Amino acid sequence: MRIANLLSGVLVVFWGSIVAFFAARLPYEAEYGPGPGFLPLWIGFGLIACGIVTCARGIKRSDRPEGRFFQPKTRQVLFLLVTLIITFLLVPVLGLSLGLALFTGFTMRTSGRHGWILCILVAVATAAAVHLIFGYLLDIPLPKGFTGI
Repeated sequence: MRIANLLSGVLVVFWGSIVAFFAARLPYEAEYGPGPGFLPLWIGFGLIACGIVTCARGIKRSDRPEGRFFQPKTRQVLFLLVTLIITFLLVPVLGLSLGLALFTGFTMRTSGRHGWILCILVAVATAAAVHLIFGYLLDIPLPKGFTGI
């Protein structure tokens, strides 16, 4: 477990550094308030802090016996990560609203014990909420894909 904590901590620090580096290139402030670089910069700093804490815990627990590197839920987390990557690769084709709706319904059905009706209702609600909040109320242009949604 110590090696897993150290490895994951280093990876999170690395990822947070990349996020902070690229966010620092964006304007921090804008005339209307926080700029496009504000939130990603602080998310990057938060990731770096979490990675450092994880590394410190891995070093601190060096006297404990080693556990398994892959915990029982690791396979489920990896499946969810692959599903998320596939979803974002399909967003230009499907559109953001439909892509997130399919992701939500699919992960509910495969990862939980939810019935088809609930999965479909939540997927439709997700698509409607994303489209309404971001596309209509905030007037943010979203990727539409072939569906135009």
